[in-house]
Amino acid sequence: MPVDCHVPPRKPIPTFSETNYLGNRAHGYLGRARMDPLITPTDAENLILNALPELGTETIPLPAAGGRILATELTADRPLPPYDRVMMDGICFRSSDLGDDPLLTVAGIHAAGDPLPAPLSPGQCWEVMTGACFPLDCDTVVPYELITRHGENSVAFPKNCAQPGKHVHRAGSDYTTGDLLVPAHARIDSRVAAVAATVGATELEVLRKPRVVIFTTGDEVIDPGASPAPHQVRQSNSASLRTALAVLGTELVHHQHLPDDKELTTEAVRANVDCDLILLCGGISKGKRDYVRPVMESLLGPPSFHGIAQRPGKPLAFWQGPPPIFALPGNPMSVQVCFHRYVRPYLDALQHQRSPVRTVRLGAPFQFKPPFSYSLPVRLRQDGAALVADLNPLANSGDFASAIASDGFIELPAEESNFPEGFLAPFREWL
Repeated sequence: MPVDCHVPPRKPIPTFSETNYLGNRAHGYLGRARMDPLITPTDAENLILNALPELGTETIPLPAAGGRILATELTADRPLPPYDRVMMDGICFRSSDLGDDPLLTVAGIHAAGDPLPAPLSPGQCWEVMTGACFPLDCDTVVPYELITRHGENSVAFPKNCAQPGKHVHRAGSDYTTGDLLVPAHARIDSRVAAVAATVGATELEVLRKPRVVIFTTGDEVIDPGASPAPHQVRQSNSASLRTALAVLGTELVHHQHLPDDKELTTEAVRANVDCDLILLCGGISKGKRDYVRPVMESLLGPPSFHGIAQRPGKPLAFWQGPPPIFALPGNPMSVQVCFHRYVRPYLDALQHQRSPVRTVRLGAPFQFKPPFSYSLPVRLRQDGAALVADLNPLANSGDFASAIASDGFIELPAEESNFPEGFLAPFREWL
């Protein structure tokens, strides 16, 4: 089935002409790598989420919509339930027919899906099934468990069993026509899919998936399938980012590994600016071959920020764009922490979602001296009504294998250095 896609106008993407590129070189944008004064994680997050572009929408069939984000609300196309609905298998009748002799004759079976039956004669009743429309001339349903059969077609009822209106789900008692059932920007899960089917929404307008480009960098990095020399490492950041992006429902439109080379980095980024987000890994610190910042300044000018008072991930930089660009540090744990702390909230916010953050208690005292916030891997356990975080500190920002034993990480604030057992901290789960 063809996809109906609508993308709203976006800010014009800059034209990166050779003249501008050379001019920026002359002004020093491609000079020595540097870093700005450090800002706090909260200030960085506010800058990142300050101006979000609109993704646009597309129309897709309901069976393909699981996990996507509704662009428009769903409303009731008729009353719910649409008719007076029987809620129990049993016998229905007019309570006035149940006199001193509590015995009625079964006129037949009235099942779910049957149209409304003809009126009953005096002294008669229907066997009814759950989901059947409630006969107009009846007012009472008695479950099978309470009746006694007398022969094939007669039933007896215990004293005072008739409770008119019980076990009947009245038409429109849940919603009336036009009532809001699902708000816009809800994620389409099994419940939303059921509501969409109920109101006949066989096609849904959803937010377009964010289109993401990944650039990894580094002369020392080789393909995972290759045999590394003693001075080389296999590429792990791209595998990590690909997996996390897939969980978040993005569309990876391009991935490329770049050597530590200004011109090749410039050309690669310039060729892939028509996307919703670019992620760069490595080359963003202050080394003599860290070219990402000077290259990005030649294309987009100064970053919104470059440098956060945090560990790990201090060199993180962000350009608002378009396209928005995160320049992540190259160390694997720095990539993990920065992605979950900043990139995930950005991608969630693009789709009008809120990233999950829970508050947990430290399971043991911890000390961290530098005046930085600290992201500390932890393993969670339930202790009564509280979630307790058992510490799983890593040796350094390259020690990503040890993070397998953790469920996620907590963020400890820079304002303190001694954190007692029971200290409350925000927790973010690994994707």
